Amino acid sequence: MAKPGDQTSRYNRLVIAFVALGSTTYGYGASVIGSTIGQPGWYTFFQLPRHGEPGYGTITTPVIATANGIFSAGAAVACLVLMWSGDCFGRVRNIQAGCLLGILGGVLQGGAVNLAMLQTGRFIMGTSIGIMATMTPMYLSEMSSPLSRGWLVGQHAIFLVFGYMLSAWIGYGLYFLPNTSFSWRFPLCFQVFFPLVLLAGSPWVPPSPRWLISKGRHDEAWGVLVRLRRSSEDPDDLVAKKEFRQIKEQLKLDHEKLSAWGGSPWKAVFAKKSYRKRMIIGFLTQWGAEFGGPLIINNYSVILYQGLGQTRSMPLLLSALWLTTAGVIYNPGGAWLHDKLNSRRWMFMTGFTGIAITTSGLTAMIACFAGTDNKVGNAMGVVFMFLYLFFQGTFCDTTMYIYVSEIFPTEIRSIGMGWSLFGQFSSTIILLQTAPIGFAAVGWKYFLLVICWSVVFVPIIYFYFPETARMSLEELEKQFGDEVAVHDTTALGTEEHSEQ
Repeated sequence: MAKPGDQTSRYNRLVIAFVALGSTTYGYGASVIGSTIGQPGWYTFFQLPRHGEPGYGTITTPVIATANGIFSAGAAVACLVLMWSGDCFGRVRNIQAGCLLGILGGVLQGGAVNLAMLQTGRFIMGTSIGIMATMTPMYLSEMSSPLSRGWLVGQHAIFLVFGYMLSAWIGYGLYFLPNTSFSWRFPLCFQVFFPLVLLAGSPWVPPSPRWLISKGRHDEAWGVLVRLRRSSEDPDDLVAKKEFRQIKEQLKLDHEKLSAWGGSPWKAVFAKKSYRKRMIIGFLTQWGAEFGGPLIINNYSVILYQGLGQTRSMPLLLSALWLTTAGVIYNPGGAWLHDKLNSRRWMFMTGFTGIAITTSGLTAMIACFAGTDNKVGNAMGVVFMFLYLFFQGTFCDTTMYIYVSEIFPTEIRSIGMGWSLFGQFSSTIILLQTAPIGFAAVGWKYFLLVICWSVVFVPIIYFYFPETARMSLEELEKQFGDEVAVHDTTALGTEEHSEQ
């Protein structure tokens, strides 16, 4: 007899890989500004002083800060809207909307004739990224089986960092072209590629079976589940039958519980203790992950490398290499480890311990050697940036998205995911808006924010975050003190689809 939860068909893998193009859309769109600010033609076209020139701190720095802040603001707004639209229109329809917004945002940025047009494009692109960052991991989680969910949902972080990496290498390669306008316009225009491909193929992407069942569309959900779990070792589709019944019974139970709040999940997330706990943990997971500093270093890596004595094309090259190690080694390794170590909590705590240590080293190097001719000290600063990425990319980047995609029951998953990702982007508004100004005003002291938060966050995770690994999305409700409709799926082998 097939073991429940351990089957992932080729069709399932193909769907996961294709939808993860939304993650690449997110990664590329969020990261492209990091290479844009390394292109001389960008400064020339918009008549902005470059690093080291008079007026850089008062004119250019606010423009860069606004480009990042308004991007995060667009994403935060989208996340709040998704708390409603995620369930109303479904996962796939929202992803399609994200594709359309991503295409529009990329066109406006790449064709910008003034800063107002550029910043408008950044805001619209941000709304696209908010949708992709929320809907993609949620969809991947709902399509995955429990024993491979770490690896499959981890594709979100892998494809995301591929977008980071691609934007960095494109920016580095175009730095050497004599056409300075093309060098900064093409990377911004290229943002439309991945959402365009995803939108074109989206009519063939199946809806989430959990969303379908929640809408009473049982036959469609059954058809999707059979294709996701089909295996030659399971000719009677026993695994699909077990999962189908567990989802159906848990949704029925959760729906009955909502009657205490007038059937409204919106009331329940505030009134029900276990739901409030999930909302707080979800928000803290994403907020906390970003206060660990990944986007500070990624989006302003050119500025940091310049401060550590790197000049001309070298900051762009180092940025590309930094992201390549994440895309090729760290994030895939982290996704693989999740289904081996059997713990989300310890992955997260290990990552933040390493972040505190390596950021301390980076801060010390910046404090002592930035702006000096000490090549060894500046080189050690670069080394600490790469060591930082080992811990952040391997242990945190995959964990943050896997964890929040697991902890919410289907009845409130869109509300919870939207709220959690709102936490991420509200934190990036603060961090990315203030980072370049902070670098100019207080220098190395700005990184004390990352260090102090990391030290505080580890015990918060240890004492308050429950484990979610290797359980079905329905079974892990017991981790929050809620009732589980079907505890032992192995007892469901005789359940027939006709009993819908």
